[in-house]
Amino acid sequence: MTTKTRTAKAIQKGSSQKEGLARRQEILSAALNLFSMRDYSAITIKDIAQLAGVNTSLLYYYYEDKEALFRAALEEAVGAAMRNYDDVASKHSEPVDLINDWFQMHVELAGDIRRLVKILMDYSSSQSQTRVLDDVVSKFYDVEIQILTKAVRRGQRAGLFNNVSPQAAAVFASTHLDGVMVRSIIQPRLDIAAAVDTLRDAFWAYVGYQK
Repeated sequence: MTTKTRTAKAIQKGSSQKEGLARRQEILSAALNLFSMRDYSAITIKDIAQLAGVNTSLLYYYYEDKEALFRAALEEAVGAAMRNYDDVASKHSEPVDLINDWFQMHVELAGDIRRLVKILMDYSSSQSQTRVLDDVVSKFYDVEIQILTKAVRRGQRAGLFNNVSPQAAAVFASTHLDGVMVRSIIQPRLDIAAAVDTLRDAFWAYVGYQK
């Protein structure tokens, strides 16, 4: 085999891998949309394939069954949320700025976060729960709590916040933000920005921050 032939085959293989990754991403995106709009039990592999614009047989090439696709979709949604959290944490050294940006992120990415919350709700009540995915979900919340806990501690050291439990403050914010997202699923007309602003004020009162 000549060097030119090997190079051509390597390029072809790389192109095929990129196409495969792109196709897999299209399938995951379609699955995420469906799982966030309808109950798990009401969705079929054919539904997902149609939305993704692929043959059902191709979908089975990438995923063994609907449960495997649901797991992959959940991992994708959680991974994207964690990347957003890490991005916010990396931008700020001042605790108030970090926490403000963290709240604002939930407003700007409300659609994606609502979708994730809906999928997590379905997962918690489904028969698809596994130890692996339980760990993924736990890590998602752990990262969120760690970011907020560290920010509150920095604020306390700077004399900005009262001597409350940093972890309790973090859980307070995280839990009530989930509540806002769940409420917005139940009542789509909910003004998420206003609800988050109200929660932010409640959080500042909780930690004793004077704006």
